[in-house]
Amino acid sequence: MSDTSTHLSISPTELKFRFELRKNIPVTISLQNPTGEKVAFKVKTTSPKKYCVRPSSGYVDAGGHKDVQVIMQAQKEYPPSLADCKDKFLVQSVKVGPEVMEATPDLFDPAKGQDIKQVKLRVVLVGIKPPSPVPEGVEEEALSPGRNAFRENGAAAAEAGSAAARSSAPAPAAGPADDLAAVTRERNKLRDSLARVEKERGDVAKRLEQLEADRRTRGATAQLRAELGWLALLAALAPGLGLGDW
Repeated sequence: MSDTSTHLSISPTELKFRFELRKNIPVTISLQNPTGEKVAFKVKTTSPKKYCVRPSSGYVDAGGHKDVQVIMQAQKEYPPSLADCKDKFLVQSVKVGPEVMEATPDLFDPAKGQDIKQVKLRVVLVGIKPPSPVPEGVEEEALSPGRNAFRENGAAAAEAGSAAARSSAPAPAAGPADDLAAVTRERNKLRDSLARVEKERGDVAKRLEQLEADRRTRGATAQLRAELGWLALLAALAPGLGLGDW
């Protein structure tokens, strides 16, 4: 929960997103109003193009609560480091009169002397990694901060069991390394296909050049034969035309 000096109790104070490529990832922020007055709120983020907040502003009645959904838009590539996420959220709150029905921007203007409370929420990215099988009798090492040490909605998978049970369990979802290997294999296939296409194109070009050379050769031969035919005809007609004395 947030500090009791604020207008709203906010949970959680760290937004944990279980990061997956090409998927929208939702996280819910719970706003509780422990005061006896109506409280308006506004949610801001350092990365507005990356996250969608619904609703991004509104109000919570005295003693009431409201859920705000934060959605990380589907990402096309992995960040450089999951453990070094710099994204943050800011929840602003201010007490308002019962007649206020909309959280307008002027309510959060410090120049108007409003008693505005602010709570910063840090973003934590949790990667999906398959569990490592541990031989019986060997104590499992503690999870490091960069590994997937969190469970959503308290649904923790049972980690006890025999080695045979682990080996018969369904294969875990592919992680970043598997995705990278698949992309590399696909790239190599495309590279081989491109090389084959280039070679075939070169062979076709050589064949066309050969055909053009053959065509030119056949044309020259035909012309020479025609000329020789005319010469033979003239030689045959020469005596009758009186050309023999020339």
